[in-house]
Amino acid sequence: MTKKILLFIKIAVSLLIIAYLLYRLDTRELVATARNVDGFYVTLGILFSFAMVAVSCWKWWLILFYQGVPLPFLVLYRWYFIGYFYSNFLPSNVGGDVVRTWLVARRCKSGSVALISVFAERITGMLMLLALAIVLPFIAGERWRHPAVWSVMGLALGLLVVLLLVMALGRSTARSGWATVLLQHMRRWLRAAIPGRRATRIWDTVAIRLGSLASKGDQLVGVMKARPAAFIWIMVLTLLFYVMALLNVALAYRAFGVWPDLTAIASVLPVALLVAMLPVSLGNLGIAEGAYVFYFGLAGMAGELTLAMGLFLRLKVLLLGLLGLVFHLREPGAPEKVEE
Repeated sequence: MTKKILLFIKIAVSLLIIAYLLYRLDTRELVATARNVDGFYVTLGILFSFAMVAVSCWKWWLILFYQGVPLPFLVLYRWYFIGYFYSNFLPSNVGGDVVRTWLVARRCKSGSVALISVFAERITGMLMLLALAIVLPFIAGERWRHPAVWSVMGLALGLLVVLLLVMALGRSTARSGWATVLLQHMRRWLRAAIPGRRATRIWDTVAIRLGSLASKGDQLVGVMKARPAAFIWIMVLTLLFYVMALLNVALAYRAFGVWPDLTAIASVLPVALLVAMLPVSLGNLGIAEGAYVFYFGLAGMAGELTLAMGLFLRLKVLLLGLLGLVFHLREPGAPEKVEE
């Protein structure tokens, strides 16, 4: 499947999901909710987004610092917005990470340091999100029993185990005798050893991705072993970011006149965020808003109010991306195009 066809499919999926939400919800109620917006909390919510970026950037700065590359915080902060531009205005889900890696590598003259810094920032965020998706649904009654919740919890548990094993074992263990034999048995069992078969192509793609992840994991573990306190501080900042993500949702609801039950929202937010990450739409447009409407509906929030809230969150992200475009145009030697 060519990239153009895949892009067309993602655009179509985004439009279909948005159309479905508008069809199922009361558009008049949605418009009335939007008209009831509170300018003070809209402004506060926008400013809060800048604080969230600052926390993510602080973690990125700390990772680079522990690697012996203490780049200026404000420079990294500016580059983070450029990443938002590439991730949200160009047809690639990884463009923002790639361009941030390129900018760091150009400054510090080390591609491996730059790559590990961005990888560490992303993978620690994913590990924390998976852990929260497993634990938090239990804090609010029996909501975890819903099939759409426990199924994602199970998926999160599986992904968390796989990621931890791949990073802990690393490439050297994966290439050991027993691991090689085990993988060969699995490949034959899945019938993924016959050239030309779809299963073989999928196996090869997954093997390449896991190999790359293991290689990066080896380097990251090396950095963490050299400075044991680094991992603790990085995970503290990661947890702080997700606490702020919860408050971000609360402020977005309050912009339309409602304070949600934070415990109820917290119990489903990680699950909704994981579903929103499914790579089926353009920049998760539609899938994120649909996940919010469904899962926050389980927490008792009206669909029309939640869609308005979700669209406000979307507008804030686009605003950050537009600011990133301004920084991009002022960045000397910034890449014109970033390939996936």
